[in-house]
Amino acid sequence: MSTEKSAARRALERLRRRREELSLSQAALAEAVGVNPSYIGLLERGERVPSLDVLEGLARAVGMTLSELFASTKSDQPAEVAAIGTVLAAWPAAHRKAAVRVVREMDALLRAKPSR
Repeated sequence: MSTEKSAARRALERLRRRREELSLSQAALAEAVGVNPSYIGLLERGERVPSLDVLEGLARAVGMTLSELFASTKSDQPAEVAAIGTVLAAWPAAHRKAAVRVVREMDALLRAKPSR
């Protein structure tokens, strides 16, 4: 059980950091999710553990997915790659696919040897 609490605490810490990165108040986050602002404070202090539905709503409100909240802290990805993933996660699927196509085309252009 302590592992579950530990995972929940890590996820809530990530959520708090993301909220602060977005300059989003606890009250604004609470309003977006439909919970009491004081509840956000309780969550961030580790005094409560939210239901999965509330946690999903909180993640969505800050442009994250549940998998991002619970991802391992060890990452081989540069911070910029993670930031792009966070942005793209909030986009509709068709837009994400288009963005990936653009990045792949850019990569191909950058890797191509210049012709002389």
